[in-house]
Amino acid sequence: MLGLITDYGYKDVYAGILKIVAKNVCPKSEVIDVTHGIRPFDILEGAVATLVTVPHMKENDVLVVVVDPGVGSEREAIAARIGNRYLVAPNNGVLWLAAKEYGVSKVVKIEKKLVPFESYTFHGRDIFAPAGAFLDCRGSLEELGEETELKPLNITLVREVGEKIRTNVIYIDNFGNIMTWAKELPFDIGQKVKVNGKEAKVVRTFSEVKPRELAVYINSFGYVEIAQYMGSAAKALRVKPGDLVVIE
Repeated sequence: MLGLITDYGYKDVYAGILKIVAKNVCPKSEVIDVTHGIRPFDILEGAVATLVTVPHMKENDVLVVVVDPGVGSEREAIAARIGNRYLVAPNNGVLWLAAKEYGVSKVVKIEKKLVPFESYTFHGRDIFAPAGAFLDCRGSLEELGEETELKPLNITLVREVGEKIRTNVIYIDNFGNIMTWAKELPFDIGQKVKVNGKEAKVVRTFSEVKPRELAVYINSFGYVEIAQYMGSAAKALRVKPGDLVVIE
């Protein structure tokens, strides 16, 4: 299986062309659109999408991630072994969260030419999708290029859990729910807490509070999340990705 995550959107032909090129390189590939709705140029959002997608993949599956504001620059195109899957992306931090959580064993620069296309602005077609398809057809990382090092995200990650939680907002979903970098809740179900000074309740699911109340829980991906039932926690708390939150 070869999955695709991009910020290309759904109006233009770019995402479809990636699938065509991938199938030409590896006709047996099952190509899955994970999402093409990452906000343009938002590397952190792409990194979170990658982070939560990887554990749903089988061993040796491939994920191609194209969120690439530096396309055409000196940034490297890379392929990596993260956990027991293959990931292909620009070396701009978009693979960093997945590497932190699942471990990275090898990273290579993509130097092998696999398709006749060549441009400064469409490396998804020219480099990333072909490399992903090559790996899906059981090509090796060593055949793609020389080893390199994975670049980190341009964000200081905080995960402090004790009597209180101090951590980052890493993602805000379409409902305004706030996913954090923390993975533990040192509180009892039903306990009242404060999130950045605002009252909230620790629950199993957001419907266990009244409308407009704040809920704190472990989300379906295993991370501490904050929601406002029938409302937007992000608006209520006035936070954005990268900001710190304190739950106490």
